[in-house]
Amino acid sequence: MQNKPSSKWLHLSLIGVALLTIVGIVLTVISYNSTRDHALKMGKNQLVKINDYATKILSLSIKNYSDILENYTTDFFKESAGDKLLEENKLNHEFRRANKALEAVYFIDSNGKLLEGYRFTNDTLQKTDKISAAVLKDPYYTQALQGTVEGNGAEYFTEHASYINLYQKVVDTAGKMQGTLVVPLNLEQLYENEILTTDNDYYGYTMIKNQEFQVIAHPDKKQIGWDIIGDRKKRYPDLDFSDLERLQKVQASKSHGTLTYYSYWWTDKTPTRTLKMSAFQRLKIGKAHWIIASSADFKERNGLVLQEILILIGLFSLLLALTLLIILSLRSYYRRNQIYVENIRLKETQALQLQQYKLEKSFLQASKLETIGLLTTSIVHDMNNFLTPLLGNLQLLLDEHQEDEVLHGDLQEVYQAAQKGQRLANNVLRFSKNTATSRSKHNLKAVVDEAVQTMRFLIPKSVEIQLKTKHVGKSMFEKDDLQVLLYNLITNAYQAAGNDAQIKIHLNKPTDLQKKYFEGRSAKYKTKDFAILQIKDNGPGIPKEIQQEIFTPFYTTKSADGGTGLGLFIVSSIIKKHDWLLTLESSETGTAFIIAIPTSSKVQ
Repeated sequence: MQNKPSSKWLHLSLIGVALLTIVGIVLTVISYNSTRDHALKMGKNQLVKINDYATKILSLSIKNYSDILENYTTDFFKESAGDKLLEENKLNHEFRRANKALEAVYFIDSNGKLLEGYRFTNDTLQKTDKISAAVLKDPYYTQALQGTVEGNGAEYFTEHASYINLYQKVVDTAGKMQGTLVVPLNLEQLYENEILTTDNDYYGYTMIKNQEFQVIAHPDKKQIGWDIIGDRKKRYPDLDFSDLERLQKVQASKSHGTLTYYSYWWTDKTPTRTLKMSAFQRLKIGKAHWIIASSADFKERNGLVLQEILILIGLFSLLLALTLLIILSLRSYYRRNQIYVENIRLKETQALQLQQYKLEKSFLQASKLETIGLLTTSIVHDMNNFLTPLLGNLQLLLDEHQEDEVLHGDLQEVYQAAQKGQRLANNVLRFSKNTATSRSKHNLKAVVDEAVQTMRFLIPKSVEIQLKTKHVGKSMFEKDDLQVLLYNLITNAYQAAGNDAQIKIHLNKPTDLQKKYFEGRSAKYKTKDFAILQIKDNGPGIPKEIQQEIFTPFYTTKSADGGTGLGLFIVSSIIKKHDWLLTLESSETGTAFIIAIPTSSKVQ
């Protein structure tokens, strides 16, 4: 007999695993700190290059527009007062070489009068006799018309857009000033065309703000014109802006630099706090003074470098630890395997017993349902036999006492009540009988109305039924099937919701969304019309975990004497029989059964 393994080796193995784990953690921390510092330095250097590139692109782009404006004035402006001041073909030739950031060209005299102007609309040059009101927002506008501003003014804002005006003084050969060419430049469009796509490899972007820290250009257009701190606090009052305020102080006091700080990605639907790297520098163009800032996700920038080292060290430590643990685990494998096999055998025995119990319960329920059906049929049949002679005698009394209006009216009321009772008995008998009937065309509205009217006599008066049906055409089915289907669904609804139930029964044409959904489920619905029958209650809803089981026979959530478990099974069987489609929608506020029924195209 094999001796019991000594616990000494188990203890030694555990100590070895612990030592290896500690060594792995120490090496990981040392390597992580060293690699993190190196990666941070590399990340900041790369971000500085990106920011410098974006700054140069922005500066060169605005200078390019200014050069185009100057060349046009020098080469193509006509001195003759009899000719047009601006030539459309040459405007198109010069300015369409630039991108869509240029929106208009105005020639304005020193008093602010528009001499001639054109706007670019959908790449088409169109003449205009009005100066855009936004152009006048430039604080240097008046000075520029006097010829004291060259190049460009300062930025200004319209709704979610930022602009800057380019100015070019126009003089004749004698040096006399004729006016000023004013070209509004859409900075957001310029930003999207030239800067926004400069770095797509990482999560980050470059933004532009002025000296007052108002956003000039940003991937999130709705933030244009916002104060970088104040307006964001109004929009996101629950966020932490302490590090962003520190960033603003640094950018206000330095001409350039880099730093790390906690902020948010404002382009996300729900901003979450994250560690960022930022590189910034100031830019002066004409009268404009801007801060160009590029930011990137710190963890994403440096994660690729750190990931390889951490994974290698972690895998090395884990492999050693797992090797020892596997050796120890094998020693107890056979013992655990015996327990597992025995457990499986017990579970199989339990499953067989449970299956046997369910089968016995199913037979009992079927027998109970059959007994109830026979009893119901017998009672209703007897009631119908009682009503037949009653109706006959009432008819004779009505004929005999036609001259007595009061008595005749009373007898008529009793006769009508007896007729309703007979109709109710006939409908209940029809629901109870298992007869084979042939399919024929029926008016859906008429069948639904009749079935619901019958059900009103079978359910408590406190249950509210809201019936809304429209003419949706005819369909080929067995009338009794649809009535039985409604009977079961209405019964299920008021039993689920209680005596204060509200049951809504609607028969309509499908909505576009429903049509698309049901056509996707059945190929035949692509070529046929169909109607939507919906039965909705205000009950507690059906839990998701049992929604697939409620259509199985004898499954019920009610107490032992509260249901047979066949109602929804019968509904499912009728749906399959007629090749209709059924959809279940359930929540805490109620449950809706939605049935799609093919109809003829012509409503009758």
